Amino acid sequence: MAKKILLVDDEELVIKSLEKLLKKQGFQVTCVGNGEQAIRSIEKEDFDLIVTDVRMPGLNGIDLIEQIRSILKQKNRPLVPEICITGYAEQELNKRAEELSVAGFLYKPFDLRDFLTCVNKHLNVGSP
Repeated sequence: MAKKILLVDDEELVIKSLEKLLKKQGFQVTCVGNGEQAIRSIEKEDFDLIVTDVRMPGLNGIDLIEQIRSILKQKNRPLVPEICITGYAEQELNKRAEELSVAGFLYKPFDLRDFLTCVNKHLNVGSP
């Protein structure tokens, strides 16, 4: 069965390119444009990996990760590795991501091979 990835980003171009890349690798991808939609997705289904932008309007990626972890714990569901992607070097949010021990942290623009290597590592699948 294909691994399921939740992709959260408010930039449509990023969503489309990463979705295409991940689907080409055989992953099942759910794409949402903000944190609130991500919360609704997490409440309805299980994912094997979450990839989220850090800076988004409304709920930022770091607050989103904290909320997702809380929801999963409340529902006695296993925690899911998270990969943060960002185009900004914001010390406070980056420090919070580090404190949360997120699985991966990539700065945009990133090399797609590096992105896939990070995804595969945290899904325990082979290299691209």
